[in-house]
Amino acid sequence: MPTHESLAVPYHQQDTDYYCGAACAQMVLDSLGAGLLDQNVLYNDNHTHSTTEAGWYTAPDGLQWTMHNLEPPAPPGPPHYGSYDFVLFALDTEDLISRKIVWTIHNYKAAPIAMVFGSAHWIVVRGYTASAAPADYSDTTYTIDSFDVNNPEPPTPGGSNPSLAPPPPHADGTDGCGTGGSRGLANENISYSTWQSTYMTGIPGGYWGGKFVAVADPAPPPTLRGVPSRPLMKPLDYRGELLRAAQATARAEESLKAYGLATRDHYSRALGRAKFGEAVLVQRLDLPDTFYWIVPATEGSFNTLAVAVDAKSGLYMQSAVHANPESNLLRFGSAEEVAKSIIGKIVELPDGGVRIPVRREALCQYPRLVWMPCRESLSPMYPFHMFTIGSERIYVRTDGAIFTSLHTGDRGI
Repeated sequence: MPTHESLAVPYHQQDTDYYCGAACAQMVLDSLGAGLLDQNVLYNDNHTHSTTEAGWYTAPDGLQWTMHNLEPPAPPGPPHYGSYDFVLFALDTEDLISRKIVWTIHNYKAAPIAMVFGSAHWIVVRGYTASAAPADYSDTTYTIDSFDVNNPEPPTPGGSNPSLAPPPPHADGTDGCGTGGSRGLANENISYSTWQSTYMTGIPGGYWGGKFVAVADPAPPPTLRGVPSRPLMKPLDYRGELLRAAQATARAEESLKAYGLATRDHYSRALGRAKFGEAVLVQRLDLPDTFYWIVPATEGSFNTLAVAVDAKSGLYMQSAVHANPESNLLRFGSAEEVAKSIIGKIVELPDGGVRIPVRREALCQYPRLVWMPCRESLSPMYPFHMFTIGSERIYVRTDGAIFTSLHTGDRGI
């Protein structure tokens, strides 16, 4: 039987589009008893101590400083001996850092914070499912099936411009950040194959170039490469055509059973009441000929569960479920509804600040949703409707946020 361990880490969104390190520190420190610290204070602390290399919002050294500086006293005795003592690990392979993450959750009972999407983003890893729990910090005999994460994306309303909509005050379980309200991706699970291919891809350059990074417990990492993990489902035989929506829905339902999610509390409650609806096809903008389906499940007017599956193999990628059955996890308006919502709006074009109206007569809509890791969306579950007006592009994220360009290359946002 697989082993599943998950820590109780309250979920909070980041207050700006570059506060991911602050939001992750806020979540983990709160879970350890430090209280709900202000993200402005946390960001100022980690940013000003990101000194090893310029150009970061929250660099690895800055986040380690914040966690070590503000951690509360730990229970006496092993494994903490009165101190959590968070340490920065920059390791040579994804396998090593992933097993370091598993050991931290299992033995240390604290959620590590991992750098994902190259050097773009920090997320909290609060749980794992594996063939067995590690026997010690050097154990590499088990296989990893999936991770449970708290991704602070998307930002709270006004995250790109707090002066337009100041962040609401955070409060445990009552602030609307996914745990008890209607925003964010609390209760999110990522298959290990998606973790390897999309999330934990390694820092592409600079001081930590080629390294895989997390802030975790102080025990040394394993020294041997572990037993390779395999998807828990058999891939479909790809014959040159993408899965159809009905096939994607069937695979989504199978995935939740294969990965043991269907019996977890929030998932089982949603599955008992919600019905899978029309699957939505998404194309990756940064990878050639790469597509995935997002399959939502709805209860009445609320979308409470969503599953992503690869559009060629049908393999499970990731999923999320809302803790509140009367709140929307994700919103997928029809192409017509989204187009109608932006006609007549004034948008500011990049590189010059020219503002133009969105005219019905000039608007063209791409037939599929699109996504790539970028400042405007650091979760595959939040893709974009893409429009063109002449040579200009407009991206409407599925929560309604509008952008005229997508930015890559930011570090620690």
